[in-house]
Amino acid sequence: MRHRAPVSTFGAAFALLLLPTALAAQATGPTPAGTRPAGCRGTDSESSSVTVVGRGGQPVVFPGYTTVVDVQKDSPAERAGMQAGDRVLQQDGHDLVADPPAQPSLAGDTVQLLVLRGEATVPLTVVLGRWDPPEGEDRLCVLVDPVSSGR
Repeated sequence: MRHRAPVSTFGAAFALLLLPTALAAQATGPTPAGTRPAGCRGTDSESSSVTVVGRGGQPVVFPGYTTVVDVQKDSPAERAGMQAGDRVLQQDGHDLVADPPAQPSLAGDTVQLLVLRGEATVPLTVVLGRWDPPEGEDRLCVLVDPVSSGR
């Protein structure tokens, strides 16, 4: 009697054959981090966490979501409609506690945020700015033109 492999086995084998090519494609080309600084939203925020005692008495820290305390005037966050009290849950579909993005977003990048405002979830699109602190002044998040930012 002849044994047939399930279709899912063939799909998995095919995916494993394509994986090295896909990874190589992601690793080639100029790195944008070399030409653009890390992006900023233009918010002051605070995070909370809960620490419990685990096995063997070791502390285990469970991070919480970031809550926006203040939104800078004329910042990318203000233009996107972010408000003080918003709790940032996701960025580009990644849960910011359980599955944060692997790479930092850079100045000029467009990110999709999901925030909790009261009891409603609100999607926001933010074009990240760059930190541009004038000498002796507080840091400001400056808007970036995506065309001129090297993207």
